[in-house]
Amino acid sequence: DFTAVQTEAELFFKLVEIIRFYDPDILVGYEIEMLSWSYLIHRGHLLGINLYSLLGRIKDFSDMHLEMKLKLNEEFQLKVVGRIILNVWRIMRHEVALMSYSFENVLYHILHTRVPHYSFKTLSEWWNSSFRDRMLTLKYYLTRVEGTVKLLEHLDFIGRTSELATLFGIQFYEVLSRGSQFRVESIMLRMAKPKNYIAVSPNIQQRASMRAPSSLPLIMEPQSRFYEDPVIVLDFQSLYPSMIIAYNYCFSTCLGLHQHLLEKDEITFGCTSLFIDPKELYRAKEHLHISPAGAVFVDSSIRRGILPLMLEEILETRLMVKNSMRRHKSNKLLYQILDARQLGLKLIANVTYGYTSANFSGRMPCIEVGDSVVSKGRETLERAIKLVEKTKKWGVEVVYGDTDSMFVLCRGKSRQEAFKIGQEIADAVTLDNPKPVKLKLEKVYQPCILQTKKRYVGYKYESADQEKPEFDAKGIETIRRDGCPAASKILEKSLKILFESYDVSKVKNYVNQQMIKIISGKLYMQDLIFAKEYRGLRGYQPNACVPALKLAKEWIAKDKRSEPKVGERVGYVIIYGPPGVPLIQLVRAPYELLMNTSLKINSEYYITKAILPCLDRCFTLFGVNVFSWYKLLPKKRFLRRQIHAEVGIKRSTLSQYFLMENCIVCDEITSSKVCIKCQSNAQLLSVTVLNKINTFERTFALLMQICSSCCSRSIENDCISLDCPVFYSRMQASSDCKDIPNLRNILNDCFLEGL
Repeated sequence: DFTAVQTEAELFFKLVEIIRFYDPDILVGYEIEMLSWSYLIHRGHLLGINLYSLLGRIKDFSDMHLEMKLKLNEEFQLKVVGRIILNVWRIMRHEVALMSYSFENVLYHILHTRVPHYSFKTLSEWWNSSFRDRMLTLKYYLTRVEGTVKLLEHLDFIGRTSELATLFGIQFYEVLSRGSQFRVESIMLRMAKPKNYIAVSPNIQQRASMRAPSSLPLIMEPQSRFYEDPVIVLDFQSLYPSMIIAYNYCFSTCLGLHQHLLEKDEITFGCTSLFIDPKELYRAKEHLHISPAGAVFVDSSIRRGILPLMLEEILETRLMVKNSMRRHKSNKLLYQILDARQLGLKLIANVTYGYTSANFSGRMPCIEVGDSVVSKGRETLERAIKLVEKTKKWGVEVVYGDTDSMFVLCRGKSRQEAFKIGQEIADAVTLDNPKPVKLKLEKVYQPCILQTKKRYVGYKYESADQEKPEFDAKGIETIRRDGCPAASKILEKSLKILFESYDVSKVKNYVNQQMIKIISGKLYMQDLIFAKEYRGLRGYQPNACVPALKLAKEWIAKDKRSEPKVGERVGYVIIYGPPGVPLIQLVRAPYELLMNTSLKINSEYYITKAILPCLDRCFTLFGVNVFSWYKLLPKKRFLRRQIHAEVGIKRSTLSQYFLMENCIVCDEITSSKVCIKCQSNAQLLSVTVLNKINTFERTFALLMQICSSCCSRSIENDCISLDCPVFYSRMQASSDCKDIPNLRNILNDCFLEGL
């Protein structure tokens, strides 16, 4: 249903009327900082309408700070009194890991649906055109509104956040806006109050005067190389929460450092101090535990700590919830609620240690407790490593250890034997520690590569009877987003070839093929886009040479509202330019490259600076120099097959001033469009040219058909979605079709000469 009004002001009041009629608790927009609700408030301000007050639940509400921001046309944080505002774009940044968080890309990756994207210019032209075109504009925005709601429904975001708010005992919006300390404190204080405990509230000076941390987790330097034998990966389940529970580590059970107990009456304790009665200390001497960090704690027989009690209940409750999930798999709604609860319990358990050691901005840091947890976790892992290496019957070697996990190499053993040994190690280490400390056999890698600390990759097996392995990587470029997708894909495929064939020559052939594709311009441009987070104009030095900043300044010069959002990933490509030009001047937006066919991707930069370095970090471990592959690659000039001269295009390189220098039939260098040899073979020339024309026309028609089905338009296609691979193919096909008249002229000229 549509409601028509006469003026723009009436439109605003009608919107307010609808909001007040339905009285929603939550207002949603995909991008509310420059568009959506913020744009409406800005527009309403220009019309003299106080929209943020009218949308709220308090009449005649006034915010002088916000009004000043609106007058100065500055950025502001949107707040509507009595209603929650959800910026879905920012929510999606935490839900999924993508190179681009445009509405179209997020919708495709979550709902697997392609939708078009039109420029504001196109939408304005449609709106000012016929009724049919005006309906296209309405349909476009309706699709975006429905898509935004579907994203939240698919991820069960509202239900999940509500469950977390109930679980933590905090408000709905505080789940999104507040940090982990707020959550921990909410639960901890509810448990501390019945026991008559009061939490300490240290000021900045007290925090600054607290002793610095002295304990670090164990992170071994790995034996960096390629492993063909099985490598067992064993993890301690919830190591730090287990340390707190097993050894009763808490603010309420700590007596300070052991060297201070008998020397001073007043003992330094975290940000404050303690007074210990020597007589009470002597009576409890059999019930004291000294952590590796030197802090003294009483055991559970004297006093059960708040943190151990809280974590014990959390982990037991999570186990109950997970058991309940197994029994209610058929009830989808209940299953989602239970899953949200167990996830919330897991999160709160994992961040409790951080609450005790947040010595810079913490609410109640205590270095004695934080150091004790870390040092005991380190000691537990070290004891496990010693147990593994001194047990001769296993005949294994620990090649890497990281905080709560260890990698165990089984030389000369089968994968089935590795799983058996891994389970024996897990059982032995678990028995060697107090409850609830438990070592778990996580997986077995075969083969794998250990690069450096926190960077490894391999084929993962999770059970002895698993036949097909799973590619698993940590910290390397296959899962990182600071490079281009081409580097990630080429590295992953190269490693898979290596793991399956153990043949470096096959990897070399594959990499050479991909390099030739890049040089010849046949690789998808979408795979060559870098995407880096934008930090805002104030987030950079004045003369910083940062691609995202350069593009942002160019866009702001054209339209102030087109500035990327803080945290948005800005895509760019690197092109060829004149010799000696700084790299920052070779940065272009992907759309600019598509529109200007005289620009060419800088293949040398992509190969030598983006792709080969990440390959080298893996293959150099067994003596392979991947840079030599590029040096030995036959260098052939691949210029764009530009038959016609581009009009109105600014040229910056010498090659852009010349037309095609390769024969359109045999690809040999020639001063004319067709070499003398091919001109003499009229049959070959005609077949080749006609095939090119046919291919260009057929490809363009098929791509237009695909786009038309998506855009619901049989004729003009104005979609400019940079997140759709069909768009890049369509632009290339459109450029190729511009050569068709010139190809026909070449054919006619050759036949006329023959006659």
